[in-house]
Amino acid sequence: MAGQDLYQVVSTGRMLHAKKPEVVTRDIAKLFSIPEAQARRLLLKGWVIRDSLVSSEALEYRARLHKMGLRAEVCPAGKFDNQQLIAKIKVAQRRRASVEAKPSTQTALETASNGKALKEQALKEEKALQSGEDLESPTVTSAKVRGGSATERPETRLTPQKAKSKPEMPEAKGKEKPLFSSKKSTVTTSGVRVLLGLLPAIVTPAVFICVATLCLYGAGALLWQIPQAVWQGELTGATLLFSLGGVTVIVFLMLLLALPYFCFPRDARTQPGEKPLKHSESKDLWRLLEQLSNATKLPRVQALILSPDARVYCAPRFSEVMRQELPLNLGLASVTSLRGSETLALMARNLGLYQGKVNGLLAWLVLDGVRRLELMQWALENERSVLCSRGEPGPLKLFHQMLITCGYFLLPLIERLENLHRALTRRSALYLESRADFWAADLIGSEAFTEFAGNWHRLVHADLMVAEIAREASAVGQCFENIPAAVAWTLENLDEETGKTIELSMSQASDPWDVFEAADLERIESVQQRNLNGRLQRALSLENLFVDFPTLARNISAEASAPDCQVVENRRLLSSSREAEEALEVMDVYFNRLPPLTLLPLRRPASQELQAMDLQSSIDWLRSKLIELRELREQRESARLLMVSIQLGAALIRAKVRIEPQDYSLNSASLAAAQEAAAIKRSELEEIERQLQHIYSVFYQRLCLAVVAMPARERQQARSLLSQLAAYEALATHIERLAGYSTSLAIFAGRLSPDLAERELVQKYLALSARELDATFATVESSELLKAQGLDSALCVKAKREPLQQLPQRHQEALAVVHTMESRCKYAISIILERYQIQLAALLQHCLERERQLDVNPLRLLQAV
Repeated sequence: MAGQDLYQVVSTGRMLHAKKPEVVTRDIAKLFSIPEAQARRLLLKGWVIRDSLVSSEALEYRARLHKMGLRAEVCPAGKFDNQQLIAKIKVAQRRRASVEAKPSTQTALETASNGKALKEQALKEEKALQSGEDLESPTVTSAKVRGGSATERPETRLTPQKAKSKPEMPEAKGKEKPLFSSKKSTVTTSGVRVLLGLLPAIVTPAVFICVATLCLYGAGALLWQIPQAVWQGELTGATLLFSLGGVTVIVFLMLLLALPYFCFPRDARTQPGEKPLKHSESKDLWRLLEQLSNATKLPRVQALILSPDARVYCAPRFSEVMRQELPLNLGLASVTSLRGSETLALMARNLGLYQGKVNGLLAWLVLDGVRRLELMQWALENERSVLCSRGEPGPLKLFHQMLITCGYFLLPLIERLENLHRALTRRSALYLESRADFWAADLIGSEAFTEFAGNWHRLVHADLMVAEIAREASAVGQCFENIPAAVAWTLENLDEETGKTIELSMSQASDPWDVFEAADLERIESVQQRNLNGRLQRALSLENLFVDFPTLARNISAEASAPDCQVVENRRLLSSSREAEEALEVMDVYFNRLPPLTLLPLRRPASQELQAMDLQSSIDWLRSKLIELRELREQRESARLLMVSIQLGAALIRAKVRIEPQDYSLNSASLAAAQEAAAIKRSELEEIERQLQHIYSVFYQRLCLAVVAMPARERQQARSLLSQLAAYEALATHIERLAGYSTSLAIFAGRLSPDLAERELVQKYLALSARELDATFATVESSELLKAQGLDSALCVKAKREPLQQLPQRHQEALAVVHTMESRCKYAISIILERYQIQLAALLQHCLERERQLDVNPLRLLQAV
């Protein structure tokens, strides 16, 4: 099979021909001559049934499995791996078993604390009964509150005022045991491994030190020629010009190559909204950090920087590492979203990276080297230099522009240096990552680390979601009122499907140089094997250690937003209206969780045979098409994205812009090949659209048959709703074009070159997007039915009718313009579809009620795969 492409046959977990899983399992066991218990694995979604097959063999296996009732797919070899799937299942089983078998460390701590409080109260009640005194109820009440907050799920909220108990402060040690136990630290340092890791870690800094040394030596040698020529009486204009010119060139090279690595200010990339917390503020929090350092021998926190996001990290300087006094960045979203013990574990993990001077030096070389190289790339891509780190050129503007222009050619070199640094320091980075995880487990225990890692993954996902929503809202002049509360709300309201996706993502190996990435399965397994006991002995809430946490969160959120943005309630940005949510529920029932991707075609099927079906026959026919409909929807989205990408690649080739063909789903940089690929993908997408329209036309027929069967009064209301839906047909073309433009602009934003080589093409797409938005506004304003539903005013608020902006010369400003237009297109589509779905759901609700009255066999919901 040399030279041939290999494939694997993968199970989708779905049954065909309405066969039961037990029957399919039995047939597969006979086919492969394996026990039924082993054959059940083949019903798992993503299980590789046969691997490394040529095309004909793979297709033959798939056909045989389809005959037995198991739907399978043929994929390129290596795409799926059974070992990874087994690891995911085992981790999920362990996590579920640990949650069901016993409470988490946090719950156990609070339960113990509550049990002690209740015992003390019982003794107090007994004494009071003997003496005839009245009982003091506040103690009982506070004990019940603490007990309830530990076991009950916090109610859904959009404000930071959560029903949390106020724990005992760290200094209250008179009647309770201390917050941290005095056990000996179980996290050790491998001295030999650290010393051996220092050698490769210093290679990248040594390269820049050598460049700087050579530049200084060259400049000194050239300058020395001037006094030497004076001493010998041979000073001429040519000698002076040669020396000063050479020094100028060397200084330029030093500013371009060496100084950015050492001297470029870190705060040039500071995130908006960061605020240092003074020692006079939140004294309880500073006291807690002091106790943490004393109990664990971790570095002391000498500066605490607060931010509205969920990131917790340390980025110290060399002197701070040697003093073991580090700055700590604390994201308030992690304080709001996680338990106090989990947030403290994140803090201990990041401090533990630099624990010990020699180990801290290794961490500084390994991690800070990547940060410096990434900062250099970011500076060059955003037109920053050592002479102009804030992006505002001064008197040396010409020199600054020369540095930026030459810096573009250095980007590939810097990227290769970063790859070299990662290759040399990979073993050390993995060691540091594992050691940091042990510090977190040393605080909360190995048993609680699994749940902590899951919550960490969900927090990262929620933080990314809120950041994306905030970016899109900023493009239309809006911002969150309280970003930490928004992240907490998003975390608590993640749906089940997203939760499963996050669990599966835990099998992917994390980047050991990225301190923000949550622990993967291998890291969790490594911590569990250590079987560490937690040092934390009591529950705590970090929110209560701040003087006024809600006000602080709102103030920092306001500082993180643009000055011209309007502050709006979190609910307006995070969730749809109640009407929209109810509409989605009705559509899920009517379309069996497969609603139209855009507008429902308001026409019956062309086939006379289908038109002759009654209501029950139409529903039965739709039931037989559900699997096909699901696949067509997935294929449609994939084909649409590929077509847009190919079209952009063809347009860039036509504009003579150099591209990487694979970035645009092309096999070559030939214009003819790109146009041919676009034509093929366009015809494929048209065929998928035709099949989707065919199936959804039967849904419309089902709707019409239900309307005809309604009483006269209800029928009149239903027809009135149908006429309102018909008004949206004029917007179908606009929705399709806006979706294409927003996707194109998103691709441009992700691949915009630093020198804006594709400027003309980007400006063209911006003009097309603006023209389409104007046409959409005009269409809405010309329809009385759409204006009566308030669609025109909603579009003005969300999408904003603004004049077209010319693409700026600077990369970062150009990127902001592209993002703004992308968000305007997306908002226009979302507003139109939301209003449309509310109207459609009102009509579908009447149809569902009529179907129930007629005792029609409903369209059953598919079980989640």
